[in-house]
Amino acid sequence: MKDKTIHLSNAEKVGELSRSEESQRRILLAATTIFAQKGLEGSRVDEIAAAAHINKRMIYHYFESKENLYVEVLRLNYTKLYTIGSWAMQPGTDPVKVIKRAIREYFYFLAGHDEFVRLVSWEALNEEKYANRVLPQLLDLAEPMLRDFLQEGQRSGLFRTNLDIRHLLVSINALCLSYFSRREMLQPFWPEDMMAPSMLEERLAHIEDFIFNGIIKHGEEKI
Repeated sequence: MKDKTIHLSNAEKVGELSRSEESQRRILLAATTIFAQKGLEGSRVDEIAAAAHINKRMIYHYFESKENLYVEVLRLNYTKLYTIGSWAMQPGTDPVKVIKRAIREYFYFLAGHDEFVRLVSWEALNEEKYANRVLPQLLDLAEPMLRDFLQEGQRSGLFRTNLDIRHLLVSINALCLSYFSRREMLQPFWPEDMMAPSMLEERLAHIEDFIFNGIIKHGEEKI
């Protein structure tokens, strides 16, 4: 009997892989939108499949469960942020410029990614149960880079010597994130649209001023 085994060419294998990757990409994008709107508990696999234009069984094939899919959505979005941060912290650059650029990139990342802001808010309600599967690995990569720049600023006599990188990261995150995560509540404080370019720049200038007044050595000229 003739062997009917199908042997795929390299090109066909690449095509199969590309289709698989494209399907997963569509699932992750659709899941990002729905999880951001409804959180993990309020979202259904059926609606994610419909939004991704894919059979529901494929979601379980690729991700096994809704919870695993949610973790991968968090990983995808936190990795985007890590990539931007890595670009901002380029070696051999003045530490003040690096930190300013990192704050700016983070601030405008939040401004342009409302779904990320909502995902973070949902995770806060979940006590970071799922984000903690993703964040430690990324923080282990990011913290040494920021520490190097802070230490360079300390060695040059520009930054205070008693800086705590953990408190600094928490402060930067709180100053940036709260502007977007509490936007509806804070909007009455301003007659202007909080997302208007001028308001975004005004807020960013305040954050930079606040942070650098905290880390610059006393007596140094204001940055």
